[in-house]
Amino acid sequence: MNMDQAYLYYLWQKLAFVIVHKTTIWVLLVFFATAGISWHLGNLLDKHNAREREAKLARNTALGYTILGIVLWLFSFIMA
Repeated sequence: MNMDQAYLYYLWQKLAFVIVHKTTIWVLLVFFATAGISWHLGNLLDKHNAREREAKLARNTALGYTILGIVLWLFSFIMA
């Protein structure tokens, strides 16, 4: 399978178009709300000493959602 540069450029343009037009304020609000709720869950689980692994997982999930939301927002802002 030979993928030339023009086809890769076409795929990049198509992906950028879909990301920019599908990233709305509602998607970002859901990402940031999920991050906030996960962070709160991590703090709540941290109060219970037996739930340290779950608290760490909830905080890492919150961090992942926050980073992904910021990346999507920046990408849609720059490419729009």
